[in-house]
Amino acid sequence: MSIATKLADVAHKTVVSTFFGLFCYQGYQLGSQMRIGTDEAKKREYEHPQAGFIQMLRDKYDEEYKNYFDTGHRDWYDKDDDSYLKKAPRPQDYQPGGKRN
Repeated sequence: MSIATKLADVAHKTVVSTFFGLFCYQGYQLGSQMRIGTDEAKKREYEHPQAGFIQMLRDKYDEEYKNYFDTGHRDWYDKDDDSYLKKAPRPQDYQPGGKRN
């Protein structure tokens, strides 16, 4: 065998071994992620960092939806009326302890 053939065989074995190793590693990663994802107890204990903000948005949506067909409410503002600014959500309203990021 010539040196070129031996080098080609070594290169081929290296590439095949590398691809096989990557395939096995990806299988390991996928399997570990699947095990973590099926643990329902951890999912129930986990609270989203912005859960309060998301719930506040849901509440605001429900409030606006209830007023959508009500013709007796005002949804416009006078030029000097700034009461809508008091209703604007602030981080202190939905973050525990009023902390900011």
